[in-house]
Amino acid sequence: MRRRPRSLPPRGAHGPADQNARRPRNGLYLVLDRDLLGGRDAAALLESLLAAGVEWVQYRDKRSADREVAAELGRLGPLCRAAGAKLIVNDRAALAAAACVDGVHLGASDMPVVDARRTLGPGKLIGGSVDTVGEALRAAAAGADYLGAGAVFPTATKKDAAVLGLDGLARICRAAKIPVVAIGGIDRTRVAAALAAGASGIAVASAVLRAGDPAAEARLLIEEIGRARRAGGR
Repeated sequence: MRRRPRSLPPRGAHGPADQNARRPRNGLYLVLDRDLLGGRDAAALLESLLAAGVEWVQYRDKRSADREVAAELGRLGPLCRAAGAKLIVNDRAALAAAACVDGVHLGASDMPVVDARRTLGPGKLIGGSVDTVGEALRAAAAGADYLGAGAVFPTATKKDAAVLGLDGLARICRAAKIPVVAIGGIDRTRVAAALAAGASGIAVASAVLRAGDPAAEARLLIEEIGRARRAGGR
């Protein structure tokens, strides 16, 4: 007996209708990874990064219990709102329903995008991690608002991640009809190449959080993205 396919949301059943609301305007998507904080207070660090111009933040904590992550989101959310920035939580779709959170980012082993969209409705952003064209098309059809494609380059953050390379990134960007953010091993020297491959922006964790001055590095990345966009006529 053939299994019935999982039903998908109606075509166009995404979050914000405006494509510009589904991507960071300045092109920088910061992954605030608890494992990379090194004992620093997440809220204090975030304040400095928001002041440097960061507009999209994904909070990633793979170790703590839901109640601890929810408490931290309760500290980070008002800071993002005051700065006009988006706050995305990694993995935990149930926590994305909180008023202080703008959406959820889902990996391949997390809740399916279609289920997250049903849970959260159209008012929240949903991102999906992909590393193939097929995954990108399925995530978009299921209701994802944007894609995180990678790892584009080898990365210390996820050492076991498959490496797409720029050609793989370009294939995903050509196929996807929603914004694609390049992630994995990206620093200032690789920004222009990632954008030239078609990415709407870049996602970074180590490049900023392991820098001697994270806020200054975030500012430099934003400036480099701006230069690359102007050079490419974007």
